[in-house]
Amino acid sequence: MSKFTDAEALLGSLARPLESLGYRDILFAISCLITYYIGTVILRRRTDSPPGPLPLPFIGNVLQVPTEKSWIYFSNLCKKYGSIVKLTFAGRDMIILNDIADIDELLVKRSGNFSSRQQLVYAGKYRSKDKRLVLLPYGPLLKRQRAAVFQMLNAKVVGAYEGIQERGALKLLSDILENPTKAYISVKWFTAETLLMLVYGKKFDNEQDLRTLLHILETFIQDIHPARYLVDTLPVLDWLPDMLAPWRAEACKKHTYEIAFYSRLLQEVKERMDKGEPLECFAARLWEDVEKNGLDEISMAYVAGSAFEAGTDNTAGTILWFLVAMLHSPDAMKKAQAELDRVLGPEGHTPPSFKNLQDLPYCAALVKEVFRWMPVAPVGGPHVSLKDDTYKGYQIAASTTIMPNVWAVHHNETDYPDAFKFRPERFVPAVGSKVETEYLNEGHYGFGFGRRTCPGQYLASKSVWIGIVNLLWAFDICPPIDKYGNAIIPDAAAVRNGITAEPGAFDVILTPRSGARAQTIISACG
Repeated sequence: MSKFTDAEALLGSLARPLESLGYRDILFAISCLITYYIGTVILRRRTDSPPGPLPLPFIGNVLQVPTEKSWIYFSNLCKKYGSIVKLTFAGRDMIILNDIADIDELLVKRSGNFSSRQQLVYAGKYRSKDKRLVLLPYGPLLKRQRAAVFQMLNAKVVGAYEGIQERGALKLLSDILENPTKAYISVKWFTAETLLMLVYGKKFDNEQDLRTLLHILETFIQDIHPARYLVDTLPVLDWLPDMLAPWRAEACKKHTYEIAFYSRLLQEVKERMDKGEPLECFAARLWEDVEKNGLDEISMAYVAGSAFEAGTDNTAGTILWFLVAMLHSPDAMKKAQAELDRVLGPEGHTPPSFKNLQDLPYCAALVKEVFRWMPVAPVGGPHVSLKDDTYKGYQIAASTTIMPNVWAVHHNETDYPDAFKFRPERFVPAVGSKVETEYLNEGHYGFGFGRRTCPGQYLASKSVWIGIVNLLWAFDICPPIDKYGNAIIPDAAAVRNGITAEPGAFDVILTPRSGARAQTIISACG
């Protein structure tokens, strides 16, 4: 008769050194593990569970999901298993949605149940101290933070920021004119300084602040990938003491670094207000409404910082993808430039502004196609169910993570024929249609869904539009040429590491379309 009479005895024996166990003990332990795997994993995969790859014992599918280009892996699963795919991460279910109809039903129509977030131990608990808007579960703090952001960034309010965005776009042209080989940093500077003015009411004092922000962004987009850190798959590892969990000190060090940066910017605004300086910026509104919003200073620092982060990173990434698109589709560039010349005149004395939005339908379509062609957030933010639900006969348990695969939606051949080709014509509005701010955000899904939709989406799309049309008005965008006379076109599949998709490093040549345009830029920024 076996001496293992219950689970406690089994675990106690397994805690002994391996060499002290007899072969019968080992065989019995292995058989228990196999029985556990069959009973808790294989048999649990019933017909009421979405299909997906078979998980490994205990750890599930965690080793199968890449931390780079996850959206491609998810799309391949869709081709094999269907538009709804299930994965498991150490007992936690994750459902991948690859079809917009399913996403709309669960994340929009049933948003009351599917609007929370899974807590990330590394990036959420320790790096962000559970204060960062994008990582918050659904609840009172999320509502307070979103309400504060919405006051400054909703569609009706963002019209007041157009002057800042237009001046920023002209500075972008001036920077590129002065440093034509540094388009990347010029684009980053444009988006970051525009947000710095809107959020904190100031310009960069030095390049170090920009580099600090870019460093925070680069590490953060890597840290929030749900498969990057084992502790986010196995939260039980958070019980380990500090000496056995060096990642904890690392995450806390990043928190100290970034909160010092964001708190300094926030406090500078308070000091200027105390001196009686009139300020119209997001951080000033946070200080004025501090009691109404019910946010402590760390929350305020992260609310302002989150708006700064998202607006800088995603806006810059989209404009960089625009440059890649023009290198792949020079005909689209020429059509947009012809439209700009018809509206503004071929002489090059008048750069585009927001008052021209209605008169530039092809340019608006081109911007929308950039959002669709290569979304900077190819996998939407993960939503978590609050309670059990049923959809299409599938059981969705409470605490299931729902991942909308935006990249798959944007490359669905039924909705977007020739989806991998850059074709602005698919979005050209009918004659007589109104082209307004909201129009730029329709027909693609890069700004999220339901109650987790990006609250700054209208500001972001307008910054992208003003940046792109000014670049088209001012410059010809051309690829470099190799020693054999061949154009060097960047690989559209090359992206930086992380959960977002900024294009990988590439070279581009921006040449002023005329001397008059160059002079107009110099005069405007002189």
